[in-house]
Order: sequence, then structure tokens, then C-alpha cells
Amino acid sequence: MKETTLQSIEHLHKYLEKFRKSSIFKFRGQSDDSWDLIPKAGRKNFSKVFDEESFKHWKRRALSYLERENYTEWELLAIAQHTGLPTRLLDWTHTPLVAVFFAVTENQDKDGSIYVYKPKSFLSSENESPFEVKEEIGLYQPSTSSNRLANQYGYFTIHKNPKKSLNDKNKNGYLEKLIIPANLKLELTQMLNQYGINYLTLFPDLEGLSKHLSWFAENYDYWDKNFNEKELEED
Repeated sequence: MKETTLQSIEHLHKYLEKFRKSSIFKFRGQSDDSWDLIPKAGRKNFSKVFDEESFKHWKRRALSYLERENYTEWELLAIAQHTGLPTRLLDWTHTPLVAVFFAVTENQDKDGSIYVYKPKSFLSSENESPFEVKEEIGLYQPSTSSNRLANQYGYFTIHKNPKKSLNDKNKNGYLEKLIIPANLKLELTQMLNQYGINYLTLFPDLEGLSKHLSWFAENYDYWDKNFNEKELEED
């Protein structure tokens, strides 16, 4: 897999430029560069419980919280994923700056990473259950069954075996990685906020509002207001 290490914020814009002419590229941000591309249901703390069984219990108890009754199985699994249930889905986004957000907002002392994925084909969710897909790993575009999914321009890879990560051997397409050094994370977070990418916009609910205001309080000293107006006029 091709790997690039980010050198600066300016380098980020230059790096993303090459993906601009195609809408097929999808992006995923991870705040710890050592993590594999593996769904939550396949990770060590959750893999002892079969994810389809957990999902069945979730569906039975989630009815009273859902806005309507006629969700498809795929839509319900996407909602479960976005509300914290360990599933065989792995989040991706159509928008690279959303991926950057998830790579830089946590684990400030560790390098993060952005993965860029271009699959050879997309899964169809019309005729199959998410637990009966034939592909080992496939990418599909979900319907916007939640505001979070819509605001994050969400896509998913679905892993037939949740314990298997997406990698060079099974990628069935193109995969590369951008490493984000820990020392660039804070400045990138501030840049994203200026561009309107923050907890408030990506999590359009009370949790997102609370997280955004908490983040603002934690970073209050960043806005020191020490700028030279003459320098602004010269620029």
C-alpha cells in the first residue's frame, strides 16, 4: 500500500487535489495510525459475541426509538452502527475533510491516518441481507436513514467476517494511506472548525452540540486574538 506522511496543512490540500476529478474515491480517518481497517464487531473487546445476534436484540428493543416502522434491514444496521452497536460495517465518507476530522480529534498524542479507497464495484443492497453478502468485503452507499449519516456523507464497507480487516490482499480496488503526525492534529482541528467541520455539523443532535461546546471550552486559549491587522491588510 502506498503511504505518504503529511508535512503541513498546505500539503494536505495538495495531497487531496489528485482525488478531486473523480467521485468514486472514499475516505476514512482513524485517530491512531496503528489501527487496522476492521469493523467494531471484529475487534478484540467485541468479537466474542456474534454480531448478528446482537443486532437481533437491538432491533427488538429499538422499535420505540425509531421514527418509522418500515426500515430495511440495511437501514437498521446503519442506524445501529451510527448509534454505537458493534456491527460488521466500517464507516467511510465521500468527503475527505470529514475523514480528516475523525483522524485528528482524538488521541492527540498519537499519529492518525487517512485511508483512500477506490473499489472496483459497489454492493447492491436490494436483494440481499447484510448477513448474506457473497463478497468478503464490499462497499455500498446507504440511504440517509439518519441525520448523522447524511451530514457525514456516509458510506460503508461491510465485512463478511468482521474479524478480517481491509488490506492490500483483499482490497479489490485501490487503497492508499496518509499518515497525520500528532503534532499537526491541533492545528488541523482548528482549520476544520473554521471550514464548518466539527462535532456540531457532523453530529446534528444534542450529543453533537454538547461535544462541540466542550471542545470549544477545552480549546478556548487557542483564540488569543493576537493578530496584526496591518499584516492582514498586506495579505
